[in-house]
Amino acid sequence: MIRTGFLSFVLLLPFASNAQRSAEEHLASARSAYAVDSLSTALAYVDSAIKLDAALDGALKFRGDIKQRQRNFHGALLDYAKAEKQEPDDARLFVSRSAVHISQGNLKEAVRDCDRAIDLNPDDPDAWYNRACADYMGRNNDGAMKSLERAVRLKGEHAEALFLRGVVRGEQFKEEAGIADLEAALRLNPDIPGGWMSLGVLQFENKQYDAAIATFTRVIDSDDPEKRTAYFYRADCNYAKRDKNAACPDFRRCAEMGDKDAQFIVRNYCMTDAEEIPKKPRKQRKSVIEF
Repeated sequence: MIRTGFLSFVLLLPFASNAQRSAEEHLASARSAYAVDSLSTALAYVDSAIKLDAALDGALKFRGDIKQRQRNFHGALLDYAKAEKQEPDDARLFVSRSAVHISQGNLKEAVRDCDRAIDLNPDDPDAWYNRACADYMGRNNDGAMKSLERAVRLKGEHAEALFLRGVVRGEQFKEEAGIADLEAALRLNPDIPGGWMSLGVLQFENKQYDAAIATFTRVIDSDDPEKRTAYFYRADCNYAKRDKNAACPDFRRCAEMGDKDAQFIVRNYCMTDAEEIPKKPRKQRKSVIEF
């Protein structure tokens, strides 16, 4: 119903103004909670903000971001779809939605959203990084590298982009450059998932055995989820150095944790007088890229 008359306008304006201000305060509280990883509290505040003002700028997109962090990808996509209707020119919206698509393996949708974000703001390093993630997951390392170069040019201290560039360079047999990127990334963010294991593996493949041993020791001492694999690689470094006495204790620890390759090595190498591992297993590890 269209309201008419000066009196109605005067009476309704203060209420609307207070509601808008209250919604913005709720949204600000949501952002503060999100910043300290209190996601349930952030969601409660943003829900309140949206109830007070369903058209509040940025609220729906932000609620989608919270749900994405909670791994509620379906809910996040619903909020992003609503936000797109309100703010179709928000480049960051498409960056966020591309992240959901990447997490779900929907690479065509991810590329589409990344490209839209780049069209709206070609200077956003995260849009280029997400584009690189989609290409990497689609086994297009050349395309990923082009996007990563752009991301790093725009933000030299983009830890995740440096990390992924290091992984890609390693897969392209550019080990030295890959190691340098991984080291730079870990200086910026030592907690990148799989970061130290990826560095150690690349050092191992580049025959930097002492450096790799130190890196794998760090993984083991930190009780990383990849601790079992770190034991195997540290043993393999010492095996490559022809130090059976140092290698076999780690092979045994790895075997005790259930690794079948290590169990084979313990039976056929550590428990014998053999100087080499017969039909040595080649441990294959994929780099961990967690979005």
